[in-house]
Formats: sequence, structure tokens, C-alpha cells
Amino acid sequence: MAQAFMQTARLFRFSIKKDWGKISLWLLGSAFFIFGGLFEIVQLFGGDPAERETLALVFQNPGMIALFGRALGEQNFTNGAIFTQVMTIMTFILTGIMSILLVVRNTRSEEEDGILELIQAQPVGRVAHTAAAILLLVTTNILVLIISVVILMALKDSSMMLEGVLLTGTIYATSGIFFGAVTLVTAQLSTNARGAMMLAFGVLGVSYIIRIIGDVSLSFLSWFSPMGLLYNTEPFVKNDWYPVFISLGTSLLLIALALFLKQKRDMGSGLLPDKEGERHASAVLKTPVGFALNLIKTPLIVWTVALIILGVTYGSVIGDLDSLLEGNEILNQIIAAEEGVSISQQFLAMILGVLAFISSIPALQFLYRLRTEEVKGRLNNVFAGTHSRYVILGTFFLLSVCVALVLQLLASLAFGGAAVAMDFNVEFIDVLLAAMAYVPAVYILIGMGTLFLGWLPKLTAIVWVYLVFIFINLYFGELFNFPDWLRNLSAFQYVPEIPVEEWSWPVALSLTGAALAFSAIGFIGYRKRDID
Repeated sequence: MAQAFMQTARLFRFSIKKDWGKISLWLLGSAFFIFGGLFEIVQLFGGDPAERETLALVFQNPGMIALFGRALGEQNFTNGAIFTQVMTIMTFILTGIMSILLVVRNTRSEEEDGILELIQAQPVGRVAHTAAAILLLVTTNILVLIISVVILMALKDSSMMLEGVLLTGTIYATSGIFFGAVTLVTAQLSTNARGAMMLAFGVLGVSYIIRIIGDVSLSFLSWFSPMGLLYNTEPFVKNDWYPVFISLGTSLLLIALALFLKQKRDMGSGLLPDKEGERHASAVLKTPVGFALNLIKTPLIVWTVALIILGVTYGSVIGDLDSLLEGNEILNQIIAAEEGVSISQQFLAMILGVLAFISSIPALQFLYRLRTEEVKGRLNNVFAGTHSRYVILGTFFLLSVCVALVLQLLASLAFGGAAVAMDFNVEFIDVLLAAMAYVPAVYILIGMGTLFLGWLPKLTAIVWVYLVFIFINLYFGELFNFPDWLRNLSAFQYVPEIPVEEWSWPVALSLTGAALAFSAIGFIGYRKRDID
């Protein structure tokens, strides 16, 4: 047994040297996210119990529960309870994404790139490479725990006692370790990094949806969601550690399963069978469009189904918003920004903004698939044919544009249909208009992606960072009173909040024009630069 893990420590040190930059960025981002949320909560609600009680009523609404989680400590809604309510689910998602990407990069990606073959040619154990990835996963999440504890203790809020602080950091780390353990298993099942990543993100998405259903209606389901399970620890309210032990125990079982499966499969293979390809390529596959569609068809189907399910889920739990405000003047003053505007109408734009944010992810993913093919060296065969760089880039660009539009449309149809069925106080046409208003802003992201792809292909990650900023601004900008100059950096900030505001052709055309300008510059750069 010991021989199977030989040289694990050495490979672990190698992984740290290789990935310390990326890990540092994730840790800095996590620290900023946690500190920013905590600081604003203390600034906004630290000295006003009445405002905290009012906010507790807001978080009992099904729509807010769907976004943030079940209301906690409503009888004594301290700053600690507010922090748990507002930040926990989003931090689970953050650590989950971080861990999934970290594990895929250090397992299946290295195997796919041939790095593992070079490592296994040396005197190392059969599972040492996977064990090193496990150590890196655990170490990174322990650092998240330490950073969280230091930040929470530094503000010295009387409602945040040591046990709650330790529990908060622990559930953040436990969430990351769990989803990393899931990814270790999916890396054994799939034959490639993309498949392993899609399976792991699928588990993350299903966990989020089950948590929504459990928190809103069927409470027992929360215990079957990794997010819902850890949320039930209720830091600063109940401080229940048992869900942590359950989650860590499950993670250990998944890690053991991954190590077992690793020894049962051949290098370069996966336990899930690949679909056999055709003996001869079809006429469609020989075209640029057919080539691009063939590369993205599986993740496109997955993203489509996921967004439809998410749209239906949000739409089905959001019908009670207006009833919360009946007879409550304080809540109306806090939430209703304009006279005669209902909370349901204001909340609509935020929900559809979240769906637009999610639609942006596959749109950018599919655009950057061109970069992946370039790095892998497979584009040389394509450019050796009759198609120019403009044609190949244009194909992926147009597919990304169409994907963004279609996914946002399908998500809004699912959301609108479910909301109307649940008697949500809004017109179906307003849902569609509100959704389409975000499409030009999504095109800004595609334009930026094309710009970096053309001129600075090694810095394309900057667009992903900008997308994360958009999400934080969308979710927390209003709640935490971000300054106007900061909020205006987000393309989503210029989108009219239909039906509170009217559709604006100048805004739509301006955003689309800016996206086209970015894209045109990117096309020029792609034509001029060397292919890796």
C-alpha cells in the first residue's frame, strides 16, 4: 500500500510551485469577498437593531430564500446571523468552483496533456499523483479557513463569538473539500478534463437547486444537498457541528473511491465509455460551423437543461414577494425605490440578471474553446486547409453570440412560465423584455473575450475576473452600497430594470456597438498574431 503513494510529498511540492500564483489569486479573491461582505454588514446594520429586524423579515421571503438561503436567527438577527444569511451560499459556490478547477487542473488535465505519463515514467507510486492533488486541495481550503477566521476575528464584532467564527471558516473549507472530492471521482469517470469538469459542475448545480427546493418548501431535501447540509450548521445562531462531520465523512469516502477507481483504470482512459465516432466525417462536420458545434454540443446540452431547470426553480418559488409588503411601511421604504413600483417588479430584474450572468459562462466558454484547441496544437490542421483565421474565429464568435441569446431566452421562458403559473405579479412579456435587455451586456463580455483572444491570449482570464466582478456587483452592490464609480464599471449596470424602467434602444445599441468594436479589434489582432 505504501508503495502506491511513493513520492507523494515530492509531487505535492511540485504542484505548489506550479500553481502558487493561481491559488494566491483565489485566496486573495476569497479574502476580499469575505472582508467586503463583513465590513459592509457591520457598517450598515451594526448599530441599528430596528433595521436588522426589518432585514430579517425581508429574508423570510421565498425569493430571498432561493437566492441566499433559509432565514436564520430571525428572533435575534445579529450581525453574525446577517453575515451567515448573506454570504454563506455564495462562498460555498466560490470555494466549490475553486476546488473543482484546482482538482481538474492537477489530475485529468495533466493526464490529458501527457504530463502524467512523464511523471509515471519516474519511480513514483501509482496513485501518488492523485494523492498530491488531494493534499493540494485540502491545503488550499485550510488556507481559506484560516483567512476567514482571521478576517472575522479582526473586526471584533460582539455577535461573532469564537465558536461561530471557527464554524464559519470550517464550513467554507468543508464545502471546497467536498466538491473537490466529487471532482476526483469525476476525473476517474471521464476520459477528458472537460467531461470531468462538466460532471463536477453538474453536481454543484444540482446541489444548489436541491438546496433551493429544500429551503423554500420541502425542508428535508436540504439535508441531501451538500450546500443545504452545511448551511444547516447555522454559524452564530445554533453552531451545529454535526453537518460538518457528515460532509467530511462523505468527502473521505469519495476520496477513497477516487483512489480505488484510479488503480482500476488505464492511463488516458475513463470508466465511463466514450461514444464511438463515425468511420467517416459527415459533410457538416467538415465545415467550420459543424466542427465548432461538434466540440461544444455536449456542454451546450448540459447548460441548456441546467438553465431551464434553474429558471423554473426561481419562477416557482418567487410568487409571494408582494404579500410580504402588505401593511409594512418600513419594508416598503427600504425596498421600493420608486413610488408605485412593486417589490416583484424590482426583484424581476435581479433574477434575470443572475440568469444572464450564468448564460455568459457557456458563451465565453465556447468562445475560448478556440484557445484550448490552439494550445493543444490542434488548430494547425484546421489552418492547413482552405479556411482563413477570420472564418474560424468568426464561427466561434457567432456561435457564442447565438448561445448567449438562445440560453437567455430559454431561461427567461422557463422562469416566466413558472412565475405566471404561480401567480407572480408580472406580465409575461415584461419577463421576456427584461431578459433580452441583458443580452447586449453579455455581448460586451463576448467582445472583450474576442479582444483578448486576438491580442493577449495568455491574459484571457481577465475576462473571467471581470465576470466575477459583475456577479458581485449584481448580487451585493445595492445591499452593500458600492460607490457609483465602482458599480458603473459593470456592463450590467447600464441595463434598464424592466418593468420598473422602459426599454432603452440607446442603451441596447450603445452596448452592442461597444461589443462590436471590441470584437473587430480582436479579429484584427487574431489575424496578425502568431498561433501558439
